[in-house]
Amino acid sequence: MRKVIKRKWLKRVLAVMIFFLIFVITFTLNQQYIKENTDMINVLVAVEKIPAYSLVTKDRVIMAKRPRSVVPPGAILTLQDLEKNKYYTLDLGFGKGDIIRTDRLSHENGSSLTNLAKLTEKNQMLVAVDTNLVKSCANLVQPGAVVDAIVFIEAQDLYEDDIIISPKEDPLLANLTVVDKKNSESAVPEEKGREAIPAVITLILDQNKLDVAKALVEYNERGNIYLLPVGFQGDAFLAGTAKYSNGEEE
Repeated sequence: MRKVIKRKWLKRVLAVMIFFLIFVITFTLNQQYIKENTDMINVLVAVEKIPAYSLVTKDRVIMAKRPRSVVPPGAILTLQDLEKNKYYTLDLGFGKGDIIRTDRLSHENGSSLTNLAKLTEKNQMLVAVDTNLVKSCANLVQPGAVVDAIVFIEAQDLYEDDIIISPKEDPLLANLTVVDKKNSESAVPEEKGREAIPAVITLILDQNKLDVAKALVEYNERGNIYLLPVGFQGDAFLAGTAKYSNGEEE
């Protein structure tokens, strides 16, 4: 009889211990989750859109509280850091409300003059083509994108057919790297309004690929060039890795 009572008592104690252990683990995990999502820290955020290759100044940022769980590595936590160091945005820039982070900043200005100097070092050149919302794939063609081009040449009279040329017919139209996009005001397109409509797309080529540049200029004058994103190369200007032409990567 005593053995039976003892076994029942041990089972109850064991059950209580297991329940207590589960409770402690659950409580600890809940506390950790709550802390990660309610523990707020101060970070620098953009008060307005900061375009690519522009200086980040104090009037463009503000200190704001954000949950620790959403703060990315490299986030700038104090205004003093911004005052001590001169930061320029890279190709992506920052949108309104974005956390300012060092992996999207550079101490060097990646402006057009700096980039033009790098063209000599990399033996590269630039060529621009007309575009709009339709020809830029609803404005999805961004700097760093790798695109294929399709050319539409309208017939000159009723006895001719329209001409459509793809990379299949002309391999020079394949794998082109975009490095810049501007609107009609020669500014980086905004997010809304007419200023968001792109007007010019700039492509980067190796200097020994002059035939690609000639083809693009001819097609741009004779018809319309439509750009189809097929990949993403990254910051071709700063990385100097744009090696695409003739449908092959060098």
